[in-house]
Amino acid sequence: MKEKLYKKIREMNYTQLYEFSDEIRKYIYDVVYSNNGHLASNFGVVELTLALYRVFDPYEDVVIWDTSHQAYVHKLLTDRWDEFKTLRRYNGLSGFTNIKESEADKFGAGHAGTSISAALGFALADKIKKRDRNIISIIGDGSFTCGMALESLNQLKFQKTNVKIILNSNDMAISPNVGTFSYLFSKIRMKKNYNSLKKLVKDILGDSELGQDLENMIKKMKEGFKHTVFSEPIGFFEDLGIKYIGPIDGHNIKEMELFLNYLKQYDEGPVVLHVLTKKGKGYINAENEPSKFHGVSKPIEKKGISHSKIVGNVLAYLSDENFLAFTGAMADGTGLNILKEKDPEKLIDMGITEASIVTAAAGLSLGGVLPVVDLYSTFMQRAFDSIIHDVALQNIPSLFLLDRAGLVGEDGPTHHGVFDISYLKLIPNIELITPLDGQDLANTIYTCVKKGIKKPTFIRFPKENYEKDKDYIIDNLEYTDLSWKKLKVSDSSAYVLSVGTISKNVLKATESMDINVIGVRTIKELDKKIIEEIKSKAEKIITVEEGSLSGGFGETIHSIFSNKEIYSFGIKDEFITHATREKQLELCGLNVKTLNIKIEQIINNYKRVV
Repeated sequence: MKEKLYKKIREMNYTQLYEFSDEIRKYIYDVVYSNNGHLASNFGVVELTLALYRVFDPYEDVVIWDTSHQAYVHKLLTDRWDEFKTLRRYNGLSGFTNIKESEADKFGAGHAGTSISAALGFALADKIKKRDRNIISIIGDGSFTCGMALESLNQLKFQKTNVKIILNSNDMAISPNVGTFSYLFSKIRMKKNYNSLKKLVKDILGDSELGQDLENMIKKMKEGFKHTVFSEPIGFFEDLGIKYIGPIDGHNIKEMELFLNYLKQYDEGPVVLHVLTKKGKGYINAENEPSKFHGVSKPIEKKGISHSKIVGNVLAYLSDENFLAFTGAMADGTGLNILKEKDPEKLIDMGITEASIVTAAAGLSLGGVLPVVDLYSTFMQRAFDSIIHDVALQNIPSLFLLDRAGLVGEDGPTHHGVFDISYLKLIPNIELITPLDGQDLANTIYTCVKKGIKKPTFIRFPKENYEKDKDYIIDNLEYTDLSWKKLKVSDSSAYVLSVGTISKNVLKATESMDINVIGVRTIKELDKKIIEEIKSKAEKIITVEEGSLSGGFGETIHSIFSNKEIYSFGIKDEFITHATREKQLELCGLNVKTLNIKIEQIINNYKRVV
């Protein structure tokens, strides 16, 4: 086992460090393609992490990795080399930083833009506790567009902190970065004259006596030139009272060490070191297509088409309709890249700014165009206030697509979409739709876009494949209503109400049982006709949902049928660990085998009513 690697790398020369960089990349590649995980982002920070831990101590200092999907090298250098083989497996290492996993993981993450806020909190605590240590946030230019990052940045000088920020600029979040801030950082890559001049002066003067004599004289000229060439980023940071240094080559370990040591000694307030890296560095395919190699896994043949791609293909098919789609730096992940290829003008990527996206959608709708906001369910949580205040309160027709609703597999608790039913169900004026399968999802989107909607409408769907192909789905598009579906009809007085796509597991689990199975296609509003039937005929009711039981659909049924026996299956009051999606369903009792056993136990103990 390679223990205390972060100390051993301090004994290596630069040749050895670059050889070790290659070894790290190979190891990450092998593990990621065996287990699945984030590749390009971690390849981009290998040299940066090595240089960082030759200067700072990951245990004694506070090092916070924003989003932390790029923290694999950090894990390897902090006593998890051998354990890294268990990455993202059940009972193995998390794919993100996790404060329960290691003392070197000072702050857990999974969502973008939190690191500067957390660093501010650590700095305030250290002032109170009179602790003296370095507090470093490593944040990418994609995460830097987040409101949280910018809000906290505004506080660093005002709160008299010495927070150190390493701004890792690689022009990529998951999809290419967008917006003015990204543009400013990208411009730096094109302005070679300043760095060329620095190198020229350094090469000519070297360590000569003349060079020493001229140092003071050229200092002011150099600073003035910096402000001329880099006026936008320097002005932005230094107007906030934050010293700006850079940009520097994020793959040059020796150069980074020089600047990181300066960063370590700097104690006159907050400081930003701007580092330029290439996402996917060292693997030519990932360098050329970083979005494609953002998250990878061992190729496994999957039948059918993902729900995300269903969305993209249906919207592309409807591209002549009066709508505009929004994404938050997730065009590829949500399938909206398919729409973009068909009609680039139909998609707006606002970056990692979920709350702003929702409010912009409200304005678009009031302007006469249907907004289609496609975000992962877990990311939509960040826009909760905007949903209430800017959309629902004003009852503005807007279509929201909640990708990866339910359990998502190896990304784990930061990415599960298990709270959307609970947090949306309590908001007035909204409609919450839960299609039963991929075709139902396609038809629901088709109906909403073609016929229009009259209120804020949310459609949730899981991270899994539908067995049909794209052509079949498009050929079978049709208008649909929002009624619940009787998936299995019986004279029994036992009813299973299964929400959305989990109905597939319920049908398999109950195929040999004499029982009614209802596919619940809406959480809000409920199907009044079927509710009335249940009131008159049901003795026992079983609810099944791939979401939180607390505040979920089952609670609604309990409140309506307080005089009946009700059993609810879903996700208990806990966070579900990373594992395969199949394992997570098993842990939550939502797999076919467990549902079969539990439902059979329930119905075997009552008198059948004919």
